[in-house]
Amino acid sequence: MGFTAQHDGRGRLDATQPDLGCGWEWAAIHRSRPRVVMTCPECAHPLHAKVSPHGLRFFAHDPGSPICALAGESMEHHLLKLELATAVRAAGHHAELEVRGPDGDWRADVMASSPDGTARMAWEAQLSAITAEEIKERTARFAKDGVRVCWVATRLRPWVGAVPSVHARPPTEDEARWTVASGLVRFEVESCNDRWECPAGHGHWREADTDLRSFVQWVLTGRAVPFRLPNLYSGGYSFHGGGHVWAGAWTAPQYIEAAADFARRLHRAQVLREESKARWLERKRRAEQEERQAPPRFSALPRPRPVAAPQPARSTPRPEPVWVVDLPGRERDRLNAAVVKAARELHHVVAQLRHTDGARRWARGTPLYVLNRPYAVLRPRPGFVNWSQLKGLVIFVRNHDELRLLGQTAPNGTRIIVLPEDGDTV
Repeated sequence: MGFTAQHDGRGRLDATQPDLGCGWEWAAIHRSRPRVVMTCPECAHPLHAKVSPHGLRFFAHDPGSPICALAGESMEHHLLKLELATAVRAAGHHAELEVRGPDGDWRADVMASSPDGTARMAWEAQLSAITAEEIKERTARFAKDGVRVCWVATRLRPWVGAVPSVHARPPTEDEARWTVASGLVRFEVESCNDRWECPAGHGHWREADTDLRSFVQWVLTGRAVPFRLPNLYSGGYSFHGGGHVWAGAWTAPQYIEAAADFARRLHRAQVLREESKARWLERKRRAEQEERQAPPRFSALPRPRPVAAPQPARSTPRPEPVWVVDLPGRERDRLNAAVVKAARELHHVVAQLRHTDGARRWARGTPLYVLNRPYAVLRPRPGFVNWSQLKGLVIFVRNHDELRLLGQTAPNGTRIIVLPEDGDTV
């Protein structure tokens, strides 16, 4: 099964175009008598025109065909190629299916050409398994001939993100369109309550949702470009999205500039903080030196006070702890700053509070994320906790009363940490 066929007089026939790409009607080749002679552009075996029960037009091999790459493609593969070709044409570009390179060392599922013919880009539906090394080599073959490429997968394979690629989701009952599941990102900066440690705020790459046709249009018009994603905090290049580590993804040029600007501000803030710390240490050193060099000071010893006889302790029952739901705004701000500081000092991570994440999983507490992954929960309420959903996460509480309340139902091994008061260290 394929969408193209070769005809001696008309040249390449494209079943996805109304005029077959050559000014010929479908009726001229479908069930026509005498039969029109057409061959496969891949294996040169005779083909005949067919229409699926759902109205999909295609070319099928005659009986006795050899092993052919086009004949072995799945229906999902063909439907994805058809969607890509439709998207390219909707973007105002020319789309040609199953195009071979000049040396025959590559074949594009869909070749997009700009209206003036100066730019070409291959769109590859890669559904079968392939190694990262193989797909990088195939990408280099396209680049040798000046052809850009975007690989489209319907599953998150290990190679996705190693080359310009995107993860697409087929239509479902709830969504009739092909959509981009992951691989398209935007850059966002969120402010932080700890202005000393994070004066520039927190910058993160986040997934962006769109349909596949819009994505294709953005890529062909330069509104989305491939980009290696720098990790602004730990170095290297990575982004966690859809349960996959992306070394590179697609984003808009303005987000690349926003990330670069944030990186510059982050570096400047780190330099200023180190300079301020160095000045404070120097003042402390001088003060200690002056204290050691100062002459000793003597003062009269205070007169001892009489010590009262110890009174027997009253055996009053300890009151039951009470969970305070509505905290004052100042106390909430203190806890938010304290939990970020505790994560940094205890586990050496930069945690981010997600106040907008109101999932039931957090038991009406506030989740903390590290590199877009859940790391901890601040003050989950005892009456709403499902410990199986919080397994492996750190729990931060306000005081020992909250520790007692959560500890009554927490399973063994749960890490519950009491945040310190103002001025204390963890």
